Amino acid sequence: MLSRLRPYITAIFTGRRLQKIKRGAHELRRRATGSSHRVIYFHQIDDPYSHLLAQALTRVQGSYDIDLQMRLVPPPADDAAPERKALEGYSRRDAAKIAPFHNLQFDDPGSQPDRDISHLAERALAATGNKISAATKIGEALWTGDSHALAKLPLVSETLAAEQKDIGKRERESYGHYLGGTIYYAGEWYWGIDRLPYLEERLTQAGLRRSGHRQVTEFQQRPAFMSQPAQRRLTLEFYPSIRSPYSYVSMPETLDLPHHYPIDLVVRPVLPMVMRNLPVPSIKGRYIARDTKREADRIGVPFGHIFDPVGEPVRRCYSLFAMADAEGKGGDLLLAFCQMAWAEGIDVGSDQGIKMVVERAGLDWARASEVIDNTDWEGPVEENRLQMMASGLWGVPSYRLLDEKGKEVFSCWGRDRIWLLAHEIQKALV
Repeated sequence: MLSRLRPYITAIFTGRRLQKIKRGAHELRRRATGSSHRVIYFHQIDDPYSHLLAQALTRVQGSYDIDLQMRLVPPPADDAAPERKALEGYSRRDAAKIAPFHNLQFDDPGSQPDRDISHLAERALAATGNKISAATKIGEALWTGDSHALAKLPLVSETLAAEQKDIGKRERESYGHYLGGTIYYAGEWYWGIDRLPYLEERLTQAGLRRSGHRQVTEFQQRPAFMSQPAQRRLTLEFYPSIRSPYSYVSMPETLDLPHHYPIDLVVRPVLPMVMRNLPVPSIKGRYIARDTKREADRIGVPFGHIFDPVGEPVRRCYSLFAMADAEGKGGDLLLAFCQMAWAEGIDVGSDQGIKMVVERAGLDWARASEVIDNTDWEGPVEENRLQMMASGLWGVPSYRLLDEKGKEVFSCWGRDRIWLLAHEIQKALV
């Protein structure tokens, strides 16, 4: 009975009606207490995304009638960042790539700041009372390794800076998040520069934008598709997991790319993290579900009636992937599976459910029923994961763009970077 009800429960949990009710309750509470519109930013000193966000927030602070406060926080716990080194390296490269598109500054120094200079930066920022305007200048010194400039600033003790980080960590957890570079406002979370437009839209709807000011950030858009013929052909490797809602909402746009560019799309599914014995904390899972719904609504992908396909459903689908891919329908199979699991609440692990998946993908069930539940897929799926990791990627969905000789020319992670991927495809084709 509970399994039948769960898709309806998740639809309520992620739905706009509940969001509207919660927003109304927060606003009533704020008015009753006479509080300001408090926006809390959680800053991780050695996180490139935090450095970008701090720069943007200095502009936001001047454009909206809000009480913007900053908290120092430590990096996420190991269970929320199981591939920490890969995350750190990718974050630097990615922040450097996207900064110019947002008119922000970040240069990848090639490594993380060492512990001593990071502590120095934290002590300097804490001494300012955690001012947003100071975070940008201190961040510049940190990322350029200018410890002498930091040492000249007023500093609190390491003990006091550590206490402030712990206070920030506990407050962040109490509101329901685990990452740095995040913003909390009246019951909702906004991660990094990618989600800042959502906050600005909400502040504007609340009538908080100051007269004469424009919205500071916008959602990045994919460039217009190329009209002129290209002189070369590329390969795009797509690494999704069908237990990842982010992978699902990326699929329609990803599978459409070969219709507009001279690229061969190679779909390389990977096993979900939790099925590789990597923990996914509940606090992370709840945020991802809500965030995916927000993004899915914006881009027009159905999402919310969820029947979690973890375990046997994933295995059954992957056992059919080689057959589907040989017919040129590997991506169609994964998309059909995800549509039913993440948007329609269907038990895709049942015989009836997986049959519906196969038929929606345009495949023959009689043929599929002869090969389903094999284990031949396990080796190739693990090879996909190893290749993804070798490119400095760890999460899904991930992308690798290859030239005619199979050399990687670009790689990225997340649906949030499809716009950047399109830029890189066009650049490589010129």
